[in-house]
Amino acid sequence: MDSRTDRPAGAHADELKACCAAVYTSDWARLLLGESFHPGGLALTERLGTLLDLGPGKRVLDIAAGQGTSAIFLAQRFGCEIIGVEYGGDLVCAAARAAEAAGVAGRVCFEQGDAEHLTFADDQFDAVICECAFCTFPNKHAAAGEFARVLRPVVVWAWLT
Repeated sequence: MDSRTDRPAGAHADELKACCAAVYTSDWARLLLGESFHPGGLALTERLGTLLDLGPGKRVLDIAAGQGTSAIFLAQRFGCEIIGVEYGGDLVCAAARAAEAAGVAGRVCFEQGDAEHLTFADDQFDAVICECAFCTFPNKHAAAGEFARVLRPVVVWAWLT
């Protein structure tokens, strides 16, 4: 029990996550944040994809994928495979519909999930993105640990002469 609220431990965090997810489904969020829901819009998403060296054969995990705008854009622009994770079920449905309408449903899918407790096995993704949502996670340490866990190790070759 949480001594401050007399609720089971973790209940506050679950309520906070549900509240954040609900805010992002509102018309007010779209009005304030636009279609991409993050500063810099799709131009910044494209820059991120370039810096991550995305392309066909790369697997990307998009955490807090919202309505799927960034995931769909990255799949269209770079040809990569993307799994979007979103806490809110309504947003997952909206994102799946958007991917279908954009013709990328074969490379982009969306799942309901929690960034602090990902359901993926270790070493599954070439990149993890989380555009402008990390600050909303109650347990940032757990989320960062999950991001690191699901990333494939990077092999760096150095030639010594």
